[in-house]
Amino acid sequence: MRSIFNSELTRISDNIRSLGEQVNLSSARAITALVNRDFSEAREVKRSDKSTDQLRYDIENECLICMATQQPVASDLRRLVATTFVAVELERCGDYAKGIAKAARRLSRANSQVGVYNLNDMQAYAADMLSRAVNAFINVDVPAARVVIADDDKIDAMYNDLVSKVTGDMVNDLAQIECGTWLIHAGHCLERIADRATNIAERVLFIQSGDLVGDLNVHTPDAVRNIDIPQN
Repeated sequence: MRSIFNSELTRISDNIRSLGEQVNLSSARAITALVNRDFSEAREVKRSDKSTDQLRYDIENECLICMATQQPVASDLRRLVATTFVAVELERCGDYAKGIAKAARRLSRANSQVGVYNLNDMQAYAADMLSRAVNAFINVDVPAARVVIADDDKIDAMYNDLVSKVTGDMVNDLAQIECGTWLIHAGHCLERIADRATNIAERVLFIQSGDLVGDLNVHTPDAVRNIDIPQN
């Protein structure tokens, strides 16, 4: 029974990794479309979101089947519960990539030559955080997860810098207001991807300790943290 469970867990982990790679690719394509004012590429990013949604649902279904058939206990059960959460977080990252693609389409239509400020750097940093968070989750690597959580401050600073510069230019040139607003929207989407990466990293700590961490500092009741489902 344990070998079957491990095999199913490996398949689920592989799908989580694939989902993470998909959303990182989508965000990179969306930023490229924004930089190049490539309307067609931005539209393809939007269309590709359906496959991201489907993979999320597949992962959730696999986790539910595994819970029902393998009767996992303690940390194994926490891992499956956390995996369903991570699948949702990654699917939301795909939605943010779609949001960046929307900004790219609007900028393309506006035929604006406004610069992209630090959006390329933000995308690279957010993607790196997400990749490291997914790897930490799959490997239940607590030290790596803590590094991801700490790194969130840097992308927050990058976003604040973007907003400051864009709004300053908008004040000096009212013609940039519409395009500047879409640039800020794209930056917000990237900042939110990094937030989701932080949430994923926090679930690594949950798997290990049974405690939910974060802004709320929620302590999971012992009845849940030490849950042990009786075998039939």
